[in-house]
Amino acid sequence: MTLLWVLMGAMALVGMLMVIIPVIKYQEQHELSGDVINSMVYRDRLKELDQDLQEGRILASDYEPLKKELELTLLDDVEASQPDQKLKRSGHLSLVLPLIVIVPVAAFIVYWSEGYRPEVGQWFDQQKKMERILPILMAGDYEAVEKEGVGLDDLIRALQKKIQTHPEDHRAWYMLGLSYLQLRMPQQSELAFRRALSLDPDNVDYVMGYTQSALSANGGELTTEIRQNLELLIQQQPDNPKPYMSLGMALFQSGDPKSAVGVWQAYLDRPQTDPRAAELLQKSVAMARQQSASMPEARSEHADPAAQTAVKPVINVRVDIAPEVKSQLKSSDILFIYAKAAQGPPLPLAVVRQPVADWPVAAVLSDENAMTPTMTLSKFDKVVVQARISPTGNAIPQSGDWVGPTQVLELKSGAQSASLRIENRMP
Repeated sequence: MTLLWVLMGAMALVGMLMVIIPVIKYQEQHELSGDVINSMVYRDRLKELDQDLQEGRILASDYEPLKKELELTLLDDVEASQPDQKLKRSGHLSLVLPLIVIVPVAAFIVYWSEGYRPEVGQWFDQQKKMERILPILMAGDYEAVEKEGVGLDDLIRALQKKIQTHPEDHRAWYMLGLSYLQLRMPQQSELAFRRALSLDPDNVDYVMGYTQSALSANGGELTTEIRQNLELLIQQQPDNPKPYMSLGMALFQSGDPKSAVGVWQAYLDRPQTDPRAAELLQKSVAMARQQSASMPEARSEHADPAAQTAVKPVINVRVDIAPEVKSQLKSSDILFIYAKAAQGPPLPLAVVRQPVADWPVAAVLSDENAMTPTMTLSKFDKVVVQARISPTGNAIPQSGDWVGPTQVLELKSGAQSASLRIENRMP
């Protein structure tokens, strides 16, 4: 912000000089002083008087009196012109001094009324903040970054700026890919992860990030390349639950729940497992086995033309907010409204993401806003409907988000209603 004011001052100074310098130099360039003019007239008159004497038009006795009279006339003219010159110089000064004040004041008024926006100052402050936070992020201290309340949009701009000056920074490319992935921009995320991998091909985290973004970009479809990458990761890091989760979920979404159970169970059978990952995978295994048992029914259902034309479930959600929460929200906060399977994988079945606006908010959840084509509302009997406000726009719930009680619905064909109220803050 200081640099902006310095630049404005420099521009105002240049503007004043462009106006004042021509005013000051005008007389020197275009006008002769009265003394100079009187001197020129005196020399011409004296030359004429000498010529008249030589040609005999005047007598020698008259020459001296006429010459003295001419000198007295010149003296009177010089004395009379001096006040006029002072007046002209004074006139120029009286014009210059107001200009020194008027030009910068007028420039400031025009800028303040037409060009100034408070967002400009906020943008400069945010840039300084990101310059301080970015090294912390690159060091992997995510908790410290979360406490700063930095939005994903600001984070992406800071990473893009860093990549412009340091295009070989593979860590920056990786962080950019993660940010795009959280914003559900899989194509951009895949490109960023691919660039990070090209700079550091042996980094397992980069392979995992690229695989996840490729899965998302393909709508959950498991390609040969993605499967080979995940199987290679499992061989390299057999105690890492992430590749097991991703490969199993990709198989499940591809319509192969039995193979998904085999992958998840392979991790659960290991001697050392992450407790949180194990709990999640156990639920996923139970849900996949249940769906696998109903596969014959599913096939006959798809064969039945009447079943194909059945009305799919639609949830009309109304979200309200407590007054004490509403007063603390910002226009940049993001509202997430989503439905998850009551028993099954944590991936939302349908999501609506929008900025906070007038309350109450109405949204529609259906198969049309599913995250993947194979994980939709119509494939489950019971769902949990939730609403959450994120100050950072992060798709993953975190401390500081605003939440409220959830609602469980037994899904049926056609439209259903759900009412939610946001009233608590996550610790």
